[in-house]
Amino acid sequence: MLPYRHRAWTLLASCCIALSAMGSAGQPFKSRLQKAFAALEVHDYFLARKHFRQQVKRHPAAAWYGLSVISGRANNPFYNEDSCHAFILRADAAFTLAADKERARIGKVGVDHAAIDAQRTHAFRLGWERAKSANTIAAYDRYINAYVQSPFEEEATRIRDRLAFLEAREANTAAGYEAFVQRYPKAREVFEARSRWNEAVFRESTAAGTIDAFKRFIADHPENPWVHQAEEQVYRLSTPGRSVPEYAAFIRDNPRNHKVDDAWRALYQQSTRDLSTASITRFLQEFPDYPFVEELVEDYNTASLFLLPFRRDSLWGYIDEEGNERIKAQFEWAEPFVGGQALVGKDGRAGTINRSGRVVVPIEFDEVADAAEGTSTVERDGLFGAVDRNGDMVVPMLFDDVGEFSQGLAYAGRNGLYGYINPRGEEVIPFTYASASTFRNGLAVVESDGHFGAIDAKGNVVLPARYDWVEGFETGVSRVREDGRVGLANGFGELVVEARYEHIGPFRDSLALVVEAKRCGYIDQRGRMRIPLEYEATDDVAGWGDFNAGLAEVQLAGKRCLINARNERVLACGYADIGPATGALVPVRKKAKWGYADRRGSLVIDNRYDQAFEMIDGHARVRMGDQFGLIDSTGKESVPPRYRALASAGHGLWLATGESGTGAIDGTGRLVLALQYDEVKLVRPELAQVERDGKLGYVRLSDGRVIWKEEGQEAP
Repeated sequence: MLPYRHRAWTLLASCCIALSAMGSAGQPFKSRLQKAFAALEVHDYFLARKHFRQQVKRHPAAAWYGLSVISGRANNPFYNEDSCHAFILRADAAFTLAADKERARIGKVGVDHAAIDAQRTHAFRLGWERAKSANTIAAYDRYINAYVQSPFEEEATRIRDRLAFLEAREANTAAGYEAFVQRYPKAREVFEARSRWNEAVFRESTAAGTIDAFKRFIADHPENPWVHQAEEQVYRLSTPGRSVPEYAAFIRDNPRNHKVDDAWRALYQQSTRDLSTASITRFLQEFPDYPFVEELVEDYNTASLFLLPFRRDSLWGYIDEEGNERIKAQFEWAEPFVGGQALVGKDGRAGTINRSGRVVVPIEFDEVADAAEGTSTVERDGLFGAVDRNGDMVVPMLFDDVGEFSQGLAYAGRNGLYGYINPRGEEVIPFTYASASTFRNGLAVVESDGHFGAIDAKGNVVLPARYDWVEGFETGVSRVREDGRVGLANGFGELVVEARYEHIGPFRDSLALVVEAKRCGYIDQRGRMRIPLEYEATDDVAGWGDFNAGLAEVQLAGKRCLINARNERVLACGYADIGPATGALVPVRKKAKWGYADRRGSLVIDNRYDQAFEMIDGHARVRMGDQFGLIDSTGKESVPPRYRALASAGHGLWLATGESGTGAIDGTGRLVLALQYDEVKLVRPELAQVERDGKLGYVRLSDGRVIWKEEGQEAP
C-alpha cells in the first residue's frame, strides 16, 4: 500500500497526463522538452521534473530553468529555495554558452534572457523571505554568501551588521567589540563599535582604579583615545592632597603626561600663594626647570601690586593698596583685575589692560567675554570673533554669534544657522543647526527642527534630536524632556532612565531627586533607584528636595526629616521645614518659629526665631521681628538681633546695617567698620570699598585708615 501522500500525488499526475492526452489529440508530435513545459503548465510537477532531468544534457539551459521553476513553487513537494537558486544559476551559465540555434530552439518554449532574469529575481526573493523570517545573524550570513549579487544583499548586510552590533553591545566587552570590528569592518556601526571598544579596553584594563593600572593601559594602548582620560586619572591619583611634593613627584615620574603643564602651574601656585617676590625667588631656586619663565617674570614684576579701581572726574584708573595712583584715570569704566588683566572701557568700547596699564585686548569692542582655553569671544557692531590671551585676533569678526571655547571648539552662528569652529575660526562642524551650545564632557546640545539632541566633537549624532529639552552633559549625564516627562541620557546617547518622571532634579552628591505621582525618591547617574519613591512630593519639592552636603530634606506624613545618601534619618520627621545643612547646626522650623538642631538630631536652640539661615564660616544669621543677629556653632547667640540687615562678607566678617548706615562686624559682634556708609563691599580680607552719597572710598580694616576717597566724600 503506497503512503497516502504518494498516492495523492500519483493520482494528480495521472489526471494531468490524461488531460494532456485529451488536449493534444490531433496536435503535432511534441518533443520531450515541450512535454516537460506542458506538464509544468498544468502543474504536473512529477512528470515535468522527470522530463526536465532527462533533458539536462541535451537542452541544459531550458532543463535547469524548468527545474528552478519547480523548486521555486510552494505547491509541490520539490519546493526548495536553495535548489531554486542553484538551478537558475546553472540555467544562466548554460544559456550563456549555448549556440544561437539552441537559444532559438528553447526560446520557443519561453526560455530566454528575460525569463532567466525573472526567475533569478524570484529565487533571490524566496531566499530573502526565508532569511528575514529567521532574522538571525547566521541566516543573513548564509543568504549573503549563497545569494551573490542579490538586490537584497545590501539590506541583508545592513540588518546582519546591526544584529551583530546589538549582540556585541549587549555583552559590552572589549573582546565582543573587537570581534565585531574585525568581522564587519564596513558596517555602519563600526565607528560606534570602535569607540565602545576603546572605552571597554580602558574600562577593563583600569578596573583596579590604581595608578599602576592606568599607567599600564597608557603603555599598552598608546593610540587609544582614552589615554587622555587615563593620564588625567594618573594626575588625579598622584596628587590627592594637591601638595607641592605630590606635584613635583608627578612631574618627575610622568614627563610625557599631558597634565604636566597643569602640574607645573599648580606647583607654582601652591609654592607662591602670596605672590610675593620672596616666594617667587624661592620657587625658581628650588625648581629651575620651570617651563613658564616669562609668566614668572611678569608675576615677579607685579607681585607686590594689588590694584583697585578708582574714579576721578568721572574717569577710572587704578591705585595700589596704599592709595598711590598706578594707572591714571582715563577709562569710562573699569573692572577689578582677574588674573593678569582687567576689563576697561573707553569711547563706548571695551578691552583689557594688564597691571602696568598696557592694553592687551584692544579697546575697540562692544563686549569682551572672560577667557576660556586662552581665548576670549569679542563682539563689535553685532559681529563676533575671538582674541587670544595676547589680544591677537584669532577668529575673524565674521559671525553672528561665537560661544565659549571648550575642547578646542566653540559654537558659532552664521546666516541664522549654527555650527562649530576651532580657535582659528575654521569650520569644523557644518552650520546646520537652529541653535547650539558649548561642549561639556565631549558632547554639545544642538537644536534641529524644533527639537534637541547632542553631538560629539566630530559632529556625529550621539543623542537624536527628538527631545523638547536637553540639559547638557556637564556631569556626564543629561536630563531630557519628551512630551512633558523627564528622563536621563548618558554620554553614549543611551536613555538610562526613560522619560517617565514628572521631575528629575540636578545631581547633587551623585544623587538626583525624582518625582512621580506625588511621591519622590533619588536615583544615581546610572539610573538606579538608590532611595525608593517613599517620600511625599509637595508642589514645591523641586525647590528644597535636592541633596546638599550629603544630606537631603524629605517629607513623611506632612512632616520634614533629614536623610543621608544611605536613606538613614539624620533628623527625625517632626519639622514643618528644614534649612540647608551646611554646618554643625541645621535650621529647623516647628509651626511658625525656627531653631537649630545638631546632626545627631538634638535641638540645640529652641524654636524662637522668625527666620533662621544656614551656617557660614561657623555662624548663622537669625531674625527676630525685623532685627537680625548671629548664632555660633555651639548654639550661643553671639550677636543678639539688633541690626536691620546682616549679610556674609566672607573671611569671617558680616556686613551689618543699622540706623545710621552699613558697616562690618565679626562673628562676635565686634565692630570692624563703622556703620555709616550707603554701601560696603569687601575687596580683600583687610580692605573694604565704601560708598556714601554716591562717592567712593577704600578703608583698611586693621586700623580704619582711609587709603583713598573720591573728591567730595566726607571723612568718616
